[in-house]
Amino acid sequence: MKQVVSAGLFAAAVMLLVVPSTHAGPRRGPEIDFFIGVGPIYQAPPPYYVYPSPPVVYSAPVVVPSPVYLTPPPPAAVAYWYYCPSYGAYYPYAPACPQPWVPVPAR
Repeated sequence: MKQVVSAGLFAAAVMLLVVPSTHAGPRRGPEIDFFIGVGPIYQAPPPYYVYPSPPVVYSAPVVVPSPVYLTPPPPAAVAYWYYCPSYGAYYPYAPACPQPWVPVPAR
């Protein structure tokens, strides 16, 4: 019985010396742990949790219409009829007038 206990203590001491060297550093992927015997089990802590970055939200582009430049219409030309008071007629029905022509706005 003494041989079994001393062999178990020797195996436990060897495993305690070997386990920390195999678990040194961060984990790099899944691993399988198994233990044969009786005693405390050393388990490396899980890596710290890294929160994901928040989603990027893009706002809708601001569409500004191009300015519309309106030019005022040209002023309407005032049309005149020319009246000859001595003949009582308008040009071109009276080709010549002895008095000055009287401009009359057209209707």
